[in-house]
Amino acid sequence: MDARMGRQWRPVTVMVVLGLLAGCGGGDDGTRKLTPLERQIYLEPTQISTALTFDRVAQGYDSSCMLTSTGEAWCWGNNEHGQLGAATAKSCTSGLVACSWQPVRAQAPARFAKLSPSRLHSCGLDTAGQAWCWGFGIGGQLGDGLSADSATPVAIAGNHRFVHVDAGRDALLSCALDDAGSAWCWGPGDSGGLGNGTTDGSNVPVRVLASQAFSTVGAGSNHACGLDTTGQAWCWGRNPYGVLGRGISGASLVPAPVTGGNRFASLAVGGNFNCGLTPAGAAWCWGFGLSLGDGTLAHSDVPVAVAGNHVFASLSAGYQHACGLTNDGTAWCWGVAMLTGSGTETESNVPVPVAGGYRFRVLSAGGTATCAITLAGTPLCWGLNANGAVGQDNLGP
Repeated sequence: MDARMGRQWRPVTVMVVLGLLAGCGGGDDGTRKLTPLERQIYLEPTQISTALTFDRVAQGYDSSCMLTSTGEAWCWGNNEHGQLGAATAKSCTSGLVACSWQPVRAQAPARFAKLSPSRLHSCGLDTAGQAWCWGFGIGGQLGDGLSADSATPVAIAGNHRFVHVDAGRDALLSCALDDAGSAWCWGPGDSGGLGNGTTDGSNVPVRVLASQAFSTVGAGSNHACGLDTTGQAWCWGRNPYGVLGRGISGASLVPAPVTGGNRFASLAVGGNFNCGLTPAGAAWCWGFGLSLGDGTLAHSDVPVAVAGNHVFASLSAGYQHACGLTNDGTAWCWGVAMLTGSGTETESNVPVPVAGGYRFRVLSAGGTATCAITLAGTPLCWGLNANGAVGQDNLGP
């Protein structure tokens, strides 16, 4: 038992067994030595190394962020482009990529109400509705009118007041929603992900061309989606694996309605898939096959029901996996191996319970890790710790 973790380090046991089954040798006792990568895999929820108390969580591709009750943003993981919001953060013990397994406070002039880290950049919304972004900005991802990186938060141009912002899990673009229900996006436009009818990029927010008002908006890898006030989902951008949910192939440069007749209460936009939650708590997903949770591996360009007849209170979509929380805080995940938190490294095309019997109040699925906060306020993460995204100091050889 490692005092930092609070639970047994499952990856060691699992990977040694796999090595023996594979007939691998190398150790004096005939067992195979674990590689650094294998030692960085956490298959069950593991307490991150901090005494801080958090209220909210937001997951990027290989970085993680949480908010305190006072709006302080603390992030850990990959900091190659300054996406942690702290230019000097570097506590990794090996490797060439700047990163931190310890939470570092994002340097900001204001308190945050929302956070949204992505693969190379991050965005946040302060309590006054001003959006801020930081990290990789060469393609205009920071929305400040420039095309340059920034290791500290910079204000989005345009004097907008937003109620929501989303930088996606793997996205180069970002989108936000104002209080009138208009969606705005910025960054590279070659995918059509800005939703303004062109493939031009923009380093300032441009309005998504839509006659309907949105209640939420989110960014994926090369697409974005929104939910209108009637519960109809709309998507735009590239359409790999049928991620736009239109029932047909081809990109869309403006919002197109998701087919199927479903009305959703909330929307979770993933890397190359999306999920919607009905008012009754039923989950439906579309796009990349393994991430859909319907018991198959088939891609789908229309929404399909997540297996198991679960009633979820909330959903979170990562890069290639998703998780749902029930009303009592039980977590179920499905998708790519090692990220379901089930205690095994096996991928699952149906929801499986997260190990440990925890009850969570919030959860966020990312690219290489998932993080959550228990009902008691304990921050936990699981997945791949290669750049410190799980918050563990085991990055050395």
